[in-house]
Amino acid sequence: MADLRSIFIERAQATCPTIIFPEADSETVALAGAKAAELGVCKSVLMGDADTIRGFVGDVDVTIIDIDADTALVEELAAIYAEREDFPLEVAIDMMSSKINFACMYVAAGKADGIVCGYTCPTAEAVSAGQEFIGLAEGAAMPNAYVIVEPDNFDGGEDGMLVFADPVMVVQPNSEELACIATNTAASVEKLLGWEPRIAFLSYSTKGSGGSADAEKVRKAVEIAREKRPDLLMDGELQLDSAIVPGVSEKKIKGENVLKGTANILVFPDCDAGNITVKSVSMFANGGGTFAVMCGFAKPMGEISRRSDVDGMVFSTAVTAAQC
Repeated sequence: MADLRSIFIERAQATCPTIIFPEADSETVALAGAKAAELGVCKSVLMGDADTIRGFVGDVDVTIIDIDADTALVEELAAIYAEREDFPLEVAIDMMSSKINFACMYVAAGKADGIVCGYTCPTAEAVSAGQEFIGLAEGAAMPNAYVIVEPDNFDGGEDGMLVFADPVMVVQPNSEELACIATNTAASVEKLLGWEPRIAFLSYSTKGSGGSADAEKVRKAVEIAREKRPDLLMDGELQLDSAIVPGVSEKKIKGENVLKGTANILVFPDCDAGNITVKSVSMFANGGGTFAVMCGFAKPMGEISRRSDVDGMVFSTAVTAAQC
């Protein structure tokens, strides 16, 4: 994804927002935050023990926060949260003892523009903290995630790239949640990538060829999504080949064929299917997909995989910064 990498880095450098890394006690995260700062992708705020982090990054210009030592800042953020939510201050202070909670509140309080996390923190914990402290974007009923992939020897989608949603966050979506995944992802892709979304809701069935409740769930999701965003090109339920191969699409789809095998956003029926497919493409087709773009939050959250290396984390940081 060399072209995308350059685009996102240049876009991030244009504004150089402040990004907080709550897992900088891990050397890989600290080095990624330092490299992002050196490249001008962001102003990095690294959370963890100051001596440990300095040992990792040397004299690179970063801000270091140790919540065990900086009790005044912990109490400041706790007070903001307690007032906002009409919450007992003592309880809020206890909540800020969690690095991920603190980092999300740091963003919510306007001290940083975005957050990058997920290397040591489970995704579910990060999502929960994001919802509680950062909150949801206007019009979003829930957050979700998507992954950008670029499989070898594939020239469909959008210049050989595809967006997979949601292989990370929403485990067993119902029809309403699938529709929300589609519209959230479309809005983010329009803004971040500049694509015209062409959305395929995937299934084992194509346009009624399968009669199970699983296929019906997907068909209903398409109807709901069309009501929310009638301006979007979307269709379903579709098998993968019907969604991204024009010749197969022409053969399998009788009647109206909105996408004609040119989908660039694939909405998977559940997280199992999405996650397995992302990792298969990444491992067997050199397709990337080692980070997720979270969408639906009021401010940008970037997710990094436990498999990510420093360069992968810098890329994820650039994508997050580009959204700020």
